[in-house]
Amino acid sequence: MNRTRARKLKVAAALAVLALSACSKVPSGVIAPEEMAQLLADIHTGESVIDMNRMEFSSDSAKQAYKQSVYARHGVTAEQVDSSFGWYGRNISQYMEVYDRTIEILDRRLIETGNRIAADAALSIAGDSVDVWPNPRFITFNSHMPSRFATFSFAADENWEPGDSYTWRAKFFNHALDSRWTIAVEYTDGSVEYIARKFSGDGWNQLVIHTDSTLTARRVFGFFEGEGKSGTDLRLDSIEMVRKRLNPEKYAGRHIVRKIRKFNDEESSDSISGQNR
Repeated sequence: MNRTRARKLKVAAALAVLALSACSKVPSGVIAPEEMAQLLADIHTGESVIDMNRMEFSSDSAKQAYKQSVYARHGVTAEQVDSSFGWYGRNISQYMEVYDRTIEILDRRLIETGNRIAADAALSIAGDSVDVWPNPRFITFNSHMPSRFATFSFAADENWEPGDSYTWRAKFFNHALDSRWTIAVEYTDGSVEYIARKFSGDGWNQLVIHTDSTLTARRVFGFFEGEGKSGTDLRLDSIEMVRKRLNPEKYAGRHIVRKIRKFNDEESSDSISGQNR
């Protein structure tokens, strides 16, 4: 009886392993989902280390050496990582599962080190430096999509204050041609301010807007229009929108903010697109 039961348990375990393998099967040469999630978590952690130690990683060679050390720890090459990103970029559902798992890993690391508790306590007191991005953390553009536009819009809440700044930040892959990036703020008096820029190239990019400290913001909205390298998918990863409180030392950055005419109630929120063409 015990032998029969043990045999059944072994068979059930084997079937479970086979089912799990089938669910996570990827082509030869592509990094498996769990390993890809672990790798992405280490890459994000490494980028944070570089951001916090800019003096030590002031040169591109130092940053590249650090990245190679992460690859070496996982036993993969830059070519394998690039090809894997390409495959996952074409298989969005698998990529979403991998990225969700990456977030789980990073959250667990934060909890284990106690940083999450400290961060939550600081945010509850100060309400500063909070990520308010309302949409998915990644976007992929390819030739099958009807347009190269990505838009967002979110309304004010009880934590908004006059003079808040908003930093729209993302990491770009396969980004070759000039892209357009715009953030706009609509105020309760109907006026609108925006900031726009063109840029190209892979890696981290950001756009910052400082709201008017004498007005009350009603909503923040904007759009991105981009092009990828020929024959590849353009990817935006780790997207965030960080709100910070008024900083008098940086408030002078408002000199580059542009204004447009006030919205009428009948006008669409898409009016800004026409103003920037």
